[in-house]
This record gives sequence, C-alpha cells and structure tokens, in this order.
Amino acid sequence: MTTGQHVTLRGVVGLMRPVPLAVWSVPTVTFGFLSQPFWARNWGYALALAVLGAVILQGLITHGLNDLYDWQSGTDLESPGVISGGSKVLLHGSLDAVGIWRTVWVSIGIYGALALGLASYRGWSVLLWAGMGLAGSIVYSVPPMRLSYRPGLGEWVALFPAMLSGVLLGALAANPALSSESIIAAVWYGVFCVASVMQHHFSDIGADWASHPQKRTTPAYWHRALGRTPKEPVVAYEGLALAVAAVGFVRDVSFFPILMAVVLLAVAFTVWTRLEGGIGHLTRMDLAIKALVPITVIAVAIGRFAL
Repeated sequence: MTTGQHVTLRGVVGLMRPVPLAVWSVPTVTFGFLSQPFWARNWGYALALAVLGAVILQGLITHGLNDLYDWQSGTDLESPGVISGGSKVLLHGSLDAVGIWRTVWVSIGIYGALALGLASYRGWSVLLWAGMGLAGSIVYSVPPMRLSYRPGLGEWVALFPAMLSGVLLGALAANPALSSESIIAAVWYGVFCVASVMQHHFSDIGADWASHPQKRTTPAYWHRALGRTPKEPVVAYEGLALAVAAVGFVRDVSFFPILMAVVLLAVAFTVWTRLEGGIGHLTRMDLAIKALVPITVIAVAIGRFAL
C-alpha cells in the first residue's frame, strides 16, 4: 500500500462504492418518501437533501469507518468476497488511513449541514433521526462498541436503527407529519435490511472468524460457535419482516402486499443458498436478495402512481 497523497478523487469514489449506494442509500430514502400517502410543498428540495445525506452517510462515513477497522482486524484482507471485503482503497493505495479519517470528518460536517437544511423544511425532528443514523454508523465499526463484531448487537443496536432512520427521513421529506403507514414501512425495511446484511456475511464467515479481534457476526457465530447453519437466523429475520408487513396490510392493502411478496422471495433465495457452493454462488444469491430492494421501490412507485 502506498502512502503518498492522503486524499485522491479516485480514492473517494472507490470508498463510496457506487453499487452499494444504488442498492441501499437512494432506495432507502425513496422508499420512505413513497410510503407517505400525501406529499407536502417543497418536497423536491427536501427529497434531494435527504438522498444526498444518505449517500454521504453510507458512502463516506459508514464505508470509511468500516474500511478502517475491518482492515485493522484483518478480515478485509482475507475476505474472498467479490462484493464484500470493503472498498479495498487501502489495499490498492488510493486512500491511506489518514485520508480516510479526513474524508470521514469532512463528511460528518457535510452530513450535519444537510440535516440542518432538511430540518428547516420539515422540522427539528429531522435532527433526531439524522443523529440516529450517524450514531448507528459510528457504533457499528468504531471501538470500543464495534457492534458489527458482536452477534445480535450489530444488527439490532446499530444497523436496524440506521435503516429505520433513513426511511423516516425519506418520509419526512415527503410530509412533516409521519403517517402510520410510513412508521410500519420503516420497521419493515429495517428488519428486511438486517436479514439481507446477514446473508451478505455468508461469504466472509471464515475471514471474520479468523480476524483479530474476532468478528463475530451473527452468521459466523451461529455457524462456528453453535455448529448450526447460518441460514437459520436469516430466515428468522425474514419471518419477522413478513409479520411486520402483515400488520401493515391492515392499514394499506395496496402497499404492504408488495412487501409480503418481496419477503417470500427473499426466503426462497436464502433457502436455495448453498453454503458449500463457492464464492460465485454465494455472490449471486447475495446479489439476488440485494436486487429486491430497488425492485421493491420500483414496484411501490408503480403502485402509488397507478392509483
């Protein structure tokens, strides 16, 4: 790894990882926006601020901190994953640790400014949800919490609140009065994303278990410590997402059946995943579940505009 220029444009773009942003950040906010049955004035400006904030939070803050500490523990270096194992900017030398830290600190300032801008349109509750997203990003990777290394805590104390907040910020961009549909949709999305990220960890179980400190993701712990298939907690989380969508069905019979169908597809993909199928198979199954997020947003948008 070279350690010349601390921050380069190539390094920043590489850190952002455009594909994950297209799968998570933009769909998360858009999903929340579409969950609102009515849109208030200035929704275009508010939505732009929320989307840009989500891109900064995931692409530069979350990815930056995760890269730093997963590189430090060794799991990124040993990961065989095609779409996991971090951005690899440290491996390729397009950013060094100092450059990542500078990028993270500048990005936190930009994120805060965007949150204040959105709050000026949609009220100060925006800062609560924006703060929750930022806190989740930090405690997921940064010691001493480093919750991504702790089974159960990583997904529920860090990941779930962060995804929940992203949907609610998108909903607030549409309308400052949160609807019950938006709240249920945000819970659904958070649970569904928890399941998806746990599936994503399948290809890294060996590297995570061999890292120092040991990265005890729920799939790694389930498989290596308990001797059970890591598909069990993922299917359990998907079942919880299905139950949340069923609750929402009582409120909106046009919106939530789409979410129920998406969960059933995710369960099928998880069950069809062969842990011994090699990195190519695991990557394809991971991508299949990831693709369900933008597909969900497209299906919900079609349902909204068709009414």
